[in-house]
Amino acid sequence: MSDEDFSSSKQKEYMDRLILQMMKSGKDINEILNMPFHFMVELMREENKPKQVRSLFAAFGG
Repeated sequence: MSDEDFSSSKQKEYMDRLILQMMKSGKDINEILNMPFHFMVELMREENKPKQVRSLFAAFGG
């Protein structure tokens, strides 16, 4: 992750995306708003962490 990913505007974007995704999956907005903030931050962090990619070189025993 770059320094830009930790800016307040980027964090707000991540949080907005997470809340909208939870609402689309059927979670009531009142339940979301009642969640502890730390829990929401951890969900957001999991949602936006870099994907681990294995190289083909490593996959073939290189």
